[in-house]
Amino acid sequence: MAKLPFDPNKLSLKDKLIYDMMVAKRESHHAPFSGPYYALMNHPELCQKIEALGSYLKFQGHLSRDVYQFVVLAVAAYTEASFEWADHLEHAIEAGVPKAVINTLKTKGVVKQTFPVPYHCAAQVLNATLLWKNIPDEVQANAIKAYGMQGYVELVVLSGFYQMFSAINQGFEIS
Repeated sequence: MAKLPFDPNKLSLKDKLIYDMMVAKRESHHAPFSGPYYALMNHPELCQKIEALGSYLKFQGHLSRDVYQFVVLAVAAYTEASFEWADHLEHAIEAGVPKAVINTLKTKGVVKQTFPVPYHCAAQVLNATLLWKNIPDEVQANAIKAYGMQGYVELVVLSGFYQMFSAINQGFEIS
């Protein structure tokens, strides 16, 4: 497999500074620095940029916590990214994603499924982004109405972000 080594003690001084700053930032939000970030630390500057976007989406974004976690679980289920599913399951429950919604994502996925408000619009957007299709005008209008323009843009970016993480997790054997 393509699992990459990571030892923070072998980082250059510059890269150790990058690593320490990211660890401290995530710890300030009670979020571990783990999983895919270890593989990405084989390219510290890229890791820093990816972590900055993830941190923004997760801690400063406009989507509600439950919709955010719904999207993460939906993408994880669709891409079969077991690390992301396991890493976000408790967060989704804590954020208030109903267990029935989580069960549907786990057993049936998001594509062509019906979900209650506030997940319905997010699921419709994901029905396009996960299949690499254009988002229909009506779905876009409904999502903007439900989440605001910034929330809608974040929703689309979040779908792509976690698809990227799924590729990282699977490409570097993150379990």
